[in-house]
Amino acid sequence: MRSLFKTLTTAGLGLALIGGLGGCTPSQPEPAPVQTPISVLDPSCPVLAPDAIEALRIPQGTPAETIDSVLAAYSAWMSAGSDILTGWLETSSQVPEVCIDGLAEQGSLAYSQTIFVTHTDLAWQQYYDGQKQLTSQSLRNLMASGAAAPENQGRFELLKDISSSATENGTFLKFDAIYHPALGSPVDPDDWTGLATATRWYVELVPFDGYFIINYVEQKATAGY
Repeated sequence: MRSLFKTLTTAGLGLALIGGLGGCTPSQPEPAPVQTPISVLDPSCPVLAPDAIEALRIPQGTPAETIDSVLAAYSAWMSAGSDILTGWLETSSQVPEVCIDGLAEQGSLAYSQTIFVTHTDLAWQQYYDGQKQLTSQSLRNLMASGAAAPENQGRFELLKDISSSATENGTFLKFDAIYHPALGSPVDPDDWTGLATATRWYVELVPFDGYFIINYVEQKATAGY
């Protein structure tokens, strides 16, 4: 897969992914990086609590319910920090670029440490960095438009559930989806790294702490829509 959304597999990238649908019980996720969310904000930015951005977790459920939850989590990640940015804009017409980047980094830390199995592997870090760039893009569009209402935020839409299944050890999802940028967003020549066109998702999730966490993810362009 091009750009951000590359295939994350044990064969393709050598990731030491844990658990899965092959019958293995997932181990505990790796320890989170030492860096904390508050440490990524520049001193010129308003002070935020370490948990100012909380990741939307993926509850356990049927495959159909889990598809909706995965897309909801990714939608929330794309716009992570938008409510905070809106608050900043209420007191200042301009927010330093470094503060927007700090919010995107805070969102990346929150999600990478919450809804994924692995945390410290280089390939996964590159994946998180790519998502962080998309969050920054979303926040900059928000600052330019000033439209922070939930209905004006970008979201993922399910196009079709292709083939999904579940076992006691995890759930595998195969579905098509598309990203709808926030209303008023400028045209992106890269179509949000291809996500704003029909995309096929392959997601494997394993149970952990009462929720699902992502053990494998792949997104690639698809046709027919």
